Amino acid sequence: MAASQSDPLENVLETAIEEGGDGEISVGDLLDMFGHRSFGPIITLLGLLVVLPPIGAIPGLPAVVGLVILLFSLQILIGADHIWMPSFVEKQSIEASKLEKAEGNVKPWLKRIDRMITERLSWATGKPATYLAAVAVSILALLMIPLELVPFAVAAPGAAIVLFGLALVARDGALMLAGFAATAAAVTITILFVPWDQVAGWF
Repeated sequence: MAASQSDPLENVLETAIEEGGDGEISVGDLLDMFGHRSFGPIITLLGLLVVLPPIGAIPGLPAVVGLVILLFSLQILIGADHIWMPSFVEKQSIEASKLEKAEGNVKPWLKRIDRMITERLSWATGKPATYLAAVAVSILALLMIPLELVPFAVAAPGAAIVLFGLALVARDGALMLAGFAATAAAVTITILFVPWDQVAGWF
């Protein structure tokens, strides 16, 4: 299944909620749902998990999401024919009810954003741009780990990832360029606000 170019934000959330039913949806379910090579819709949804309340506030979730995105984007970069995830990562799940609550909280905003998305600046969504986007997404995924130490800061890389995902789904070059600008902002936030002495203590 692929995300639609029409209303891509609503589409990826609704698809995940429908597939999850009344139970839980796992990383493996997402990969099966959107296809192991569907870079755009998968990273859009994973980015939304970090950005949307109350899901993004779940302790440890941004780090897990970052790991999934990193594994996914690195394999895209090396041209893997089939995306591989460790079984413990594929089994990581979230309750469908939390996805529904998040969608209910922000649905009016999602509709407004979807109305602004359109196919434009196609040169910025071609193969070279997609490769560069995968590099940027890999960096953003890594940033999620130290940014968990800064309240609400994981929303910065999460939002940039959503921009890249939407750009690829809708072939919107303006969003792709916005994604690169948001990546620069997320890197700056990480450098300035992460308590690096605490990060050093992890090693």
